[in-house]
Amino acid sequence: MKLLVITPRFPYPLERGDKLRAYHQIRQLSKQHEVTLVALSEGPVDPEAFSKVSRDCCEKIHVISRSRLTTVWSTLLAVLRGQPLQVGYFSSAAAARQIDQIIADEKPDHIYCQLIRTASFGRNSSIPRTLDYQDAFSAAMQRRSEQSPAWLAWVFALEARRIARYEEQAFGWFDSQVIISEQDRDLLLFSGSEQVQIVRNGVDTEFFSPRDSGTPQTDLLFVGNMGYPPNVNAVTRLVTEILPLVREVRPNADLLIAGARPSKTVKQLEGPGVEVSGWLDDIRIAYERGRIMVVPLVIGAGLQNKILEAMSMGVPCVTTELVNRAIGAVPGEEILIASTPQEFAEQTLRLLGSPALYEKVSAQGLQLVQSRFSWQAVGDTLSSTFAH
Repeated sequence: MKLLVITPRFPYPLERGDKLRAYHQIRQLSKQHEVTLVALSEGPVDPEAFSKVSRDCCEKIHVISRSRLTTVWSTLLAVLRGQPLQVGYFSSAAAARQIDQIIADEKPDHIYCQLIRTASFGRNSSIPRTLDYQDAFSAAMQRRSEQSPAWLAWVFALEARRIARYEEQAFGWFDSQVIISEQDRDLLLFSGSEQVQIVRNGVDTEFFSPRDSGTPQTDLLFVGNMGYPPNVNAVTRLVTEILPLVREVRPNADLLIAGARPSKTVKQLEGPGVEVSGWLDDIRIAYERGRIMVVPLVIGAGLQNKILEAMSMGVPCVTTELVNRAIGAVPGEEILIASTPQEFAEQTLRLLGSPALYEKVSAQGLQLVQSRFSWQAVGDTLSSTFAH
């Protein structure tokens, strides 16, 4: 089958969840199909990143660059049209014309659009097409409004309503739709959403596997895109509310915060026993250093790749019920669950103080990822979706 995949960003390097999902999906799909990638990009794509995707995933790649002026103008138009800001940000009449021409030239058997940000580009085609919602973004935006100060909350609440309306509109434009978890599908509150199929994220379990490098370890670890507001919120809570409680029992407990684009707020968290590493060329270094992954995430949606990667490397995780709903790990066996700062501190101290519990959660979490979350299974599920 000839597949045309449209993504809102070039899917490499893998510093964002949407890029990681796109890259691995395309890599698996290319083993069974002839894949052409159409990727939007604000500015030029790094030649090494281009070569990596071309070598691993597909030989035919079309990069459609958008200028900053185009982005600003299309975002303003979205406001006037009552569309979500994040849809407007990626919209472009010129890009739409280019994509229409690529579709006409390539004559694909199926079109696969990643996120509602690219939904309009496949909207009017007569070719069978699938939309990947990825997450329930409307629900995530609503949570952000509930966690924001009053002066900002109304902006997120308005955006949440607009995204929800657009999610429903986009549903009718496509022959099939997929999303990352049952939890996110349940948050799509429109008629027919039960038809959306589940296509989870996966983990490269060979790459993310336990290894003993002899690297000095820190007690606590947080990994993620550190410019992403839900992650900033979570790690701020970890440093200011949870870590002090842990240190009441273990005064020397330390923390590593790793991930791309740390915001000013995150950088200011660095201090005695708290390291902010920023981008790492090999994120496995962070997982090797951290003894326990602590993720007090209360905003956001979707399946958290950082949790799966940590578990795949044998790092026990403490997180919220919100995060675990998409993973489905057994609390107390494969993962530990907490909600309040006190509960997070207690669960973290349990792992630090009990080698037996640590080994059990480490081993069973690893087994869960290996059995349920492989990228090959993701590719097979997607292929079956396209075939219907």
